[in-house]
Amino acid sequence: MIAQPSAPTTLRTSGLARVGSQRGQSIVEFAMTLPFILFVALGVVETSQALMQQHITTKMAREGSNMISRETRMVDAGNVLRNMSANPGTFNSDTLVIFSVLLLSNSGSNNGQIVLYQRYSLGNSSLGSSRLNGSGTFNSANDYTAANPNNTTSLRVTNAPANVIGVPGGLIYVTEVFTRYSTLTPVRNIGLPIPQTLYSVAYF
Repeated sequence: MIAQPSAPTTLRTSGLARVGSQRGQSIVEFAMTLPFILFVALGVVETSQALMQQHITTKMAREGSNMISRETRMVDAGNVLRNMSANPGTFNSDTLVIFSVLLLSNSGSNNGQIVLYQRYSLGNSSLGSSRLNGSGTFNSANDYTAANPNNTTSLRVTNAPANVIGVPGGLIYVTEVFTRYSTLTPVRNIGLPIPQTLYSVAYF
């Protein structure tokens, strides 16, 4: 005759089974939520890094416009911005700076038009191009001044902010900065929309 287990033993076995089942359920739930937790954590890290890099890019643009508005030579201003970048050693490959001086022409064919008066760029030109739509030839021997700005119609800038220059013959100083952004984590590969190139512009 087979002896039956006592009631306490049966209850103990049942309790252990419930504990084991709860642990198994917790492991399954953790495994299901782990990818989401990692995605959020990596996203926070990457977004913080991108915002910091954007802050540096914006600061470079503002400082560039501030310097050239105070008659700092564009070449010298560019060297200052190189040292302000996140990694001066990779500035030439990871950053593009474009200095522009806009003039509200008061004579010639461009009378009343905003034109490019000066233009100088340094860094990696493949990162972008100026978002100001004028173009022309600039004399590097004379701090990159345009040839015949009052009459060369291709120098006209038609997409500058409205009323950016209010006085005929007045000048406005513009710095555009493009910076290649390299992610720290693989979030770009899993769908987080981190831009590959950051951009900032400042008008003084």
